Amino acid sequence: MKTLKIAVLAAFASVMAFAQTNTLTQTTLSAAVLQGDSKITLTSATGVTVPNANTAAVGSLLYVYTPGATQGEAMIVQSLSGTVIKVFRGRNSTAQVAHNSGDIVLIGNPNWFYSVDPKGGCTTASTYVTPYVNIATGYQWLCSTVTSSWIPGFQNPTADIPNTAVASANGLITPSGPLFHLTGTAAITGFTVPIGFVSGNICAIPDGAFTTTNANNIAIASTGVVSKPLCWTFDTNTAKFYPSY
Repeated sequence: MKTLKIAVLAAFASVMAFAQTNTLTQTTLSAAVLQGDSKITLTSATGVTVPNANTAAVGSLLYVYTPGATQGEAMIVQSLSGTVIKVFRGRNSTAQVAHNSGDIVLIGNPNWFYSVDPKGGCTTASTYVTPYVNIATGYQWLCSTVTSSWIPGFQNPTADIPNTAVASANGLITPSGPLFHLTGTAAITGFTVPIGFVSGNICAIPDGAFTTTNANNIAIASTGVVSKPLCWTFDTNTAKFYPSY
């Protein structure tokens, strides 16, 4: 079973009114992985499934991103003991490489991942899985509620298009994508890291003069200027977001 194929159905990339929307789970590696290792250790095994011949269940696909690299490595779960996972590595023509402790891991059923980019329009209600991950490239895509079309997500070098607007809050907020409008004037204390984010920038177009504090994972306080984009660059060493102004 050297080669395991992921079924890619074109219909999943556009309209699937009959399908349930699924969301990938995200965790991190809690220990470094050598190129030849057959076991990995996760911070959390939530969402990980093992193959079961009696129920026809298949092992989860784990897609491991190393910050600085666009493409990740696809692994298929063989067995599970706590948070230690035995895996088939380098699946679907991805490279079997060493990984660092803290690298990002996306978890889902194998048919929740793709080998082609999505095309055409979309609706969030009929989107089969979010984010849409092309494991051949590592690029992620999101179904935009603004344009009703597929737009670049994280790990995607294509020009950003705004996704769903996010309201400021006196606390943590979750970015809806790499670029979004940020409304209101509340004091934001940090970001809940969105699923699929590995490294790089998150940018907002302020629709109100919100403020940010350094109470959590934003390095320094700042104030949004209406219509002047504000970007935060993530430093993987400090685990902090640094604002552009």
